[in-house]
Amino acid sequence: MCNSINYFVNSNSSKGYVSLMDSNFADLDKVVRFNGYPSVVMLDIISNICFQARDMGYQTELIHNCLDNSLEGVIVREVGVGIINFPLYSNQVYNIESLLTNAGLKQTKACLQTAWSHFAEALKIHDKWEKIYISNMDFDAANRLAEDTIEDIFKQKESKERGTVYHRYFGAATINGSFDYIENLTSQIGTRYLIKGRPGTGKSTFLKKVAEHALNLGFNTEVYHCAFDPSSIDMVIVREMDMCLFDSTSPHEYYPSRPNDKVIDIYKTAVKEKTDEKYRAEITSVMTEYKSAVANATKQLGRAKKYYDEVQRVLLTKIDAQELENIESEISNYIFEENK
Repeated sequence: MCNSINYFVNSNSSKGYVSLMDSNFADLDKVVRFNGYPSVVMLDIISNICFQARDMGYQTELIHNCLDNSLEGVIVREVGVGIINFPLYSNQVYNIESLLTNAGLKQTKACLQTAWSHFAEALKIHDKWEKIYISNMDFDAANRLAEDTIEDIFKQKESKERGTVYHRYFGAATINGSFDYIENLTSQIGTRYLIKGRPGTGKSTFLKKVAEHALNLGFNTEVYHCAFDPSSIDMVIVREMDMCLFDSTSPHEYYPSRPNDKVIDIYKTAVKEKTDEKYRAEITSVMTEYKSAVANATKQLGRAKKYYDEVQRVLLTKIDAQELENIESEISNYIFEENK
């Protein structure tokens, strides 16, 4: 499309439907909010905004729907404007269309609730997985690794005013399984630190320390949460320093592919040798159980998508093409009126 970064602000997770929208929209001057517009309509609206932004030399931030990866929003931060569409199944939406399409929405929400319960079950299983490594961790070694990394990255940088933080997701548990935009988000980053480890080895804690240090030094910081467990951190980007660090383990496992990619292996540094081998049977059993719970959740997301597609088809029959064109023109004028 246009020069853009891509991410999610909502997640179907082990904690339910968790939104980080406010963190990304709070400092904008203008926000256009849609309630329950069909995704095909939003694609048209967002595409037009992107093309205009590109022609004016602006970068855009494309926001994707966590259920099916369709576009549900765009931010043109250089002009302080954002657009966001709230799906009818989200908690933020209460309008007449919700009543007109009640049956389909009820089925959509029921499937999502079931998916969240399966993700919650998967989190409990994941906790058992973590305990294996926690009991074999050298936490002092892990803390030293974090401190040494922070010292190496930031060196003698001086503190300014505290930076701005944006909380987002780089991926989502979609109807097609786990999906991420790591390559897109880091495409212009010079140095990438790939964090390796195992469940429970402190990757999220490591990243939280880096993010806090960057903020205290006055750098604007992008903090990307785990879509499965939003309380956990999976990536930190500090664009002013041309660097990022991210959890490079399954389901978003990457390997060095650029000259300045660096690997930080917490497992090798802070976990007892041959822990994988010693607990292979237990780990295999937990992994199998975990994958089964996630697969059940994904199946329910697929069912939710089918029901919601029916809801959107009903809504599409009620949209007047000329009125939609008028709305697109009004939005364009509203966003770019001072820059045309």
